[in-house]
Amino acid sequence: MKVVRLVKTSDFKRVENLVKHSGKGMTTMPKTAQEIKKRIAWSESSQHKKSNKPNQDSYLFVLEDHGRIAGLSAIYTSVSLKKPSVFFKKSTTQLKSDSLNFTRDLDVLALHLCKQPYSELGTLFLKPAFRGKGRGSLLSFSRLIFISAHQQRFDPKAFVEIRGFKNTKDESYFWDSFSSTFFNLDFFKADEISYIDNHFIMESIPKFPFIIEHMPKKVQRVIGKPHPNAMPAYSLLRKQNFQPNNLIDVLDGGPCLEAKIDSIPLVKSAQTLSVEVKRNINFDRFGFIANPSIDFFAVVKENYALDASKKILYIPPKTAKALGLETGSAAQIN
Repeated sequence: MKVVRLVKTSDFKRVENLVKHSGKGMTTMPKTAQEIKKRIAWSESSQHKKSNKPNQDSYLFVLEDHGRIAGLSAIYTSVSLKKPSVFFKKSTTQLKSDSLNFTRDLDVLALHLCKQPYSELGTLFLKPAFRGKGRGSLLSFSRLIFISAHQQRFDPKAFVEIRGFKNTKDESYFWDSFSSTFFNLDFFKADEISYIDNHFIMESIPKFPFIIEHMPKKVQRVIGKPHPNAMPAYSLLRKQNFQPNNLIDVLDGGPCLEAKIDSIPLVKSAQTLSVEVKRNINFDRFGFIANPSIDFFAVVKENYALDASKKILYIPPKTAKALGLETGSAAQIN
């Protein structure tokens, strides 16, 4: 059975093995043993903290498939709390001449600061051999289900940065022909630094707007265009009311999406029910089932039955075991 749950210290070795498959381009993934241990500890300390208010927390999730850890995803809270996050913003400016009697609209990119804290969905990676059969949506949506169970731990706005377009040779036109001009760094070094703190960008890029039509054509075509491998995640999030906000990653030109947490369908549809473990009945529904407990949070997408009038959820024994639930436990469906 496929289950997504919060990471544990005992997962270290399996997570370490997983990240070896993530490739150089996944700069938000922990790479060294020390980084992995730090990320696991950060998640566990966030999970067990006394306060429920968001405060630069991280929740790291693993997808476990028949005992094998095959994917990672994460949520980060209070991003930009201490320093604004820096992006390009795509907008239209108007040139106007009264004496010559003309106006002209120009699309531009200009630096933009996000000063209001937000919760960011990030670090989504699924081992290539395990892609398909609903694993990607389970890994991605489990974060929204966790948010729905613990809304007070998150900022009102959720935000996602989507990887920018690269060609089959792993070349970024946006970086190579435009944004690399401003940095004495290669792409991966700049991206690793920006993951930690991208405020240095303010020191490197001029504050005036850049006219898009003056950029190389191949750059113009990829502004706000997702990486091919990121298109499934992009499509899934769009169905959950995440909307493009015209913010563009400064380094790879990728698009950003945002949503108010209380407008996300998976959050709005959450129901808490009492569990009854049953055998040999007609489990005529299929969907997300979660153990919403902060200590034992886990999500599967399996068959179940429902008595809506009594608020009872019927699940088979194997589902109950995967989620750590028993008859009388509280469960959540989305």
